[in-house]
Amino acid sequence: MTLKDKDILRSYIPENAVEMTYNLIASYPVRVDIVRSRKRIHGSYRKPRNPVNYHLITVNYDLNPYAFLITLLHEFAHLQAWINHKSLEHGNAWKNCFATLLKQFIALNVFPDDVQYALEKHIQNVKSSDFLDVFLTKTLQKYDKNSFASQGLTALEDVPENTVFSFGNKKMEKQKLIRKYYLCKELKTNKLYRCHPLMQVSLAE
Repeated sequence: MTLKDKDILRSYIPENAVEMTYNLIASYPVRVDIVRSRKRIHGSYRKPRNPVNYHLITVNYDLNPYAFLITLLHEFAHLQAWINHKSLEHGNAWKNCFATLLKQFIALNVFPDDVQYALEKHIQNVKSSDFLDVFLTKTLQKYDKNSFASQGLTALEDVPENTVFSFGNKKMEKQKLIRKYYLCKELKTNKLYRCHPLMQVSLAE
């Protein structure tokens, strides 16, 4: 890596995380690509395709600095789990690597108090995706440039049961919580959907 790469990092992650992140990237034969926004994933990891090839990590460009850093560490944990355990799963090898990386950056006081608290809870039971940790995801969303609250949208979990709301072109009614997802009924077809608690919806007039 070069000093230019360090300047690029400053555009995406908190300043006091730059040096450690720079050193982490420089420690491995890895390429980090900052890519367009993807709806279903924030980042990805690909193992080398042959012994002399590099690891490849991608991270969405439009994440807020804390979400960007956490996503980057998530993917680096995959890299370390592959190197040390030849594992690509979100199993114990990855969880241990991810928790260790998070603790190292928490020790630098990289994150604001609310994000640090959410991460400390997250480490106690690491999920395969921050989307599955509603508390962490909701905390991180406060730091988005275009938060859904500023767009007049509401998290589904904050909508009362039996309330009608709009999602895209669909008008739906929120029903009961089943495990971690809400059952919602599309009014036009009566079709039932399992919806994430943080799905961004607008309340019907």
